[in-house]
Amino acid sequence: MEWKQTMFYIRKAVQLASLITFFVLIYYTAYPLSLGRFVTIFPQFSPFLFLNAIFLIPGIILIGLTLILGRVFCGWICPLGCLLEYSHIFFPFFLKRIPCVQQGMKYYLLIGLVLCPPFLWHIEPLCLVQRIFCFILSWHSYTPYFILTLTIFVLIMFFRRKWCQSLCPLGGLLALLSRYKRINRLVSPACTQCKKCSQVCWMNLKQNDCLLCFRCQQSCPKGAVVFCFGSPAIEKIDVTRRGIIFAMGAGLISSSVMRVIPSTQDSHLIRPIRPPGALPEDRFKIACIRCGACTKVCISHGLVPDFFGSGLIGLGSPRLMPRIGACEDYCNLCGQVCPSGAIQRLDEDEKRKWKIGTAVIDTKRCLAYTQDGKLCLICDEQCLYNAISIDRQKRPVVDKKKCIGCGVCENKCPIQGNAAIRVVGRGQR
Repeated sequence: MEWKQTMFYIRKAVQLASLITFFVLIYYTAYPLSLGRFVTIFPQFSPFLFLNAIFLIPGIILIGLTLILGRVFCGWICPLGCLLEYSHIFFPFFLKRIPCVQQGMKYYLLIGLVLCPPFLWHIEPLCLVQRIFCFILSWHSYTPYFILTLTIFVLIMFFRRKWCQSLCPLGGLLALLSRYKRINRLVSPACTQCKKCSQVCWMNLKQNDCLLCFRCQQSCPKGAVVFCFGSPAIEKIDVTRRGIIFAMGAGLISSSVMRVIPSTQDSHLIRPIRPPGALPEDRFKIACIRCGACTKVCISHGLVPDFFGSGLIGLGSPRLMPRIGACEDYCNLCGQVCPSGAIQRLDEDEKRKWKIGTAVIDTKRCLAYTQDGKLCLICDEQCLYNAISIDRQKRPVVDKKKCIGCGVCENKCPIQGNAAIRVVGRGQR
């Protein structure tokens, strides 16, 4: 077998191994979390974590690899790229009728999204593909935000390689770094201009965007295409000054708009309950990369992606819904899987002392308050922190100093619909 065919099939094998590894890690994002934070290794490759002052080894490796080999990560390892390469199996007809998108569009999107980080994480490919499959395997995550994520994912699958070529913000960043790569595609004088290489190339033969897929080399009947190490072949970036200014303005305006759009007016939703170890609310909504790992690993299924409960800037960030599932006393898995540090790692003792909210009794709905002689002590019996006591009239009373907001009382309340005792998030200890 010739060398060019060998490299082509090696890439196929690496892609398959990468995709299998990705799905295995998604499967193991569950109790007892035997693989630890390694289950979120793919989101850790995102260089955009540097925007949150998070410097992880995988991200540094990706940058170094790109400076040497170019966009090899996109063509060999990226799970979304692997899915897109074989999407023609599921979408065999309309993928050929995709409208033309300017290849430099990804640079404008990159500029705008870097200036508006909370929106970046909704379409950042490594976080998006992690999130969609975490949600798919977690029925409790089927919220309106799941529908939004699924819509974005289907649109990307529809655009196929146009996404990698012209729209992916990570691809835009890696293409900029690829200008200095040390491996280049060269064409010898044996080329007969048959255009077969351009027909199979997903990136229009652009050096900066080359995925090292070796399709052009394999398709060349004269063997005129070779890849070799050498000095960087720096190409001109297909952008305009007007486009850059427009992208910067759009990013700054979007960032401002996201911060001023108010949250839902229900007082229970204005202060969402964040996981134990979460950063202060303002920092948390920016630091969270919406990878979905914490919602997948939650053993009570109480963590769900938010949908405008904390404003547009908090869209998709995890919040605890005690009516679905309370924060279990012995569980600290969400902090273990978080790759961005938005949820800090806590040991079990620290977690038991971390205040995420306070229970509040609705005396208009509580059976012990509304019906004479009706005795209901379920919230008192279920509380693990002795934060609920019974007064002389046998009615429950919450001790705010002892209550940490775990939500067991709200989860076990026998009232139909909204519980008579509800936890209001505090976002602080």
